[in-house]
Amino acid sequence: MSVHGEYSRALESLLSRVRELADPAAAEWIDALEGARVDRNPDLSTAATRCMDVLDALDAAWSVTRSTDCEEDAHYLRDPFDHLRAHCRSLLGIAS
Repeated sequence: MSVHGEYSRALESLLSRVRELADPAAAEWIDALEGARVDRNPDLSTAATRCMDVLDALDAAWSVTRSTDCEEDAHYLRDPFDHLRAHCRSLLGIAS
């Protein structure tokens, strides 16, 4: 799979999870994540940069990276969130 395709797949995976949440704030996160699609940006690096900004804000709002099993929504997002963030960091040359 191409780098563009893998980025898009990872983004769609997280979007799919966010769409399933009952939280009213999910609609805003869906719009923000959709804005990070490759076809809505001039290039993949710009899309990944925009995506990282959304992921940082999403983590600040829902504590995805610091959630416990008791925090169901954040825990539900963790795997696709971590995968997408790792992919963005790799694209942008950010060390883990």
